[in-house]
Amino acid sequence: MTAGYDALAELAERELELVAAQAVDELPALHARRAALVAALPATPPPDARPALERAAQLQQLVTAVLEDHVREAGGELRRIARGRTAMHGYAAHSEPPKLVDRAG
Repeated sequence: MTAGYDALAELAERELELVAAQAVDELPALHARRAALVAALPATPPPDARPALERAAQLQQLVTAVLEDHVREAGGELRRIARGRTAMHGYAAHSEPPKLVDRAG
C-alpha cells in the first residue's frame, strides 16, 4: 500500500544524487516521473505512508540546500569573472575613439 510513497522517497534520493553530481540535465526526466507518480497517488495518503513522506521531505530539503550552494558558487564565479574583466580593461591599449563622421561632413 505504501509502494508509491516509497518510490517517491527513492526519486527524491535520486534527485539528491543528481544535484550533488551537478547532473542537472537528467532532472527534467526525473521530475516527469515524479509528477506521474504523484498524480497516481491518492489525495490523502494512508497513515502508514508517513515515514516515506517524511523521508522524501527531508531529502527535498537536502536537494534545496545543495542547489542553494551551487547557486552561491556560481554567483561567486560570476563575480570573479566580472572583476577579471574589469582588470583586463585596465591593460587594454588606450586609443582615440573611432570617428563617426569624416571630414566631408
